[in-house]
Amino acid sequence: MRTIVLNNKIIEYDLKYNAKKNVNIRVKPDLTLKVSAPRWVLKGEIERILNEKSSWILENLEIQKQSKKDERSNILENGHSIWLLGEKYRLYFRSSDKNTVMIFDDQIFVCTKKPDDLEYSQKILKNWLKSYAETYFMDTLKKYQNKLINNGYKTPDFELQVREMKTRWGTCIPSKKKVTLNMALMYTPQKYMEYVALHELIHFQEIYHNDHFYGIFEEVMPDYKERQTKLNKEYARITK
Repeated sequence: MRTIVLNNKIIEYDLKYNAKKNVNIRVKPDLTLKVSAPRWVLKGEIERILNEKSSWILENLEIQKQSKKDERSNILENGHSIWLLGEKYRLYFRSSDKNTVMIFDDQIFVCTKKPDDLEYSQKILKNWLKSYAETYFMDTLKKYQNKLINNGYKTPDFELQVREMKTRWGTCIPSKKKVTLNMALMYTPQKYMEYVALHELIHFQEIYHNDHFYGIFEEVMPDYKERQTKLNKEYARITK
């Protein structure tokens, strides 16, 4: 790695030579600066270009730094942060005669008989989260089931399954009257959970994502496109 001083800040950068005609600069998500240049370009010229682009480089390094801080991920370990319904909490494992989970302000306390046993403590927390999710998801589904019924769409009673899913927020199998929702929705704000709930319920009216499907969406939730975009942009990483 090489270094250069930009606006009184020491910046490390990785320089690679290639056969291309121009000097290219990239700021990577891991906060590294990548520079590629033609073999004939001298070091002094490269540093001149970096100085010329210093404002852009420093601005994008800061953007990536903030993005990394705000990454919507959960680490279920003592002292780490966890997202719940779009809010950030600090997670603590504590010793107790009884297994329970409690929320105080911006802290979640997992009280277990074995606080030093990470796997055991995580199991207590995950069981609590799933129980919470089953109630919360069903309440939300029933709310939008009633909205559809009030708009003249017949929606059958259905079975809800909550599980971890890597590539989808939810699924609906109309023939089995079954809705499955991703456990990861517990970490997102309520409006995004509502978007997914309605999405799956509309499949009882229309299997395919066609004009009819989105027409119902528009009727019941006019801002569904905005919710969809923000959900996938801000929270997609938690499904990985």
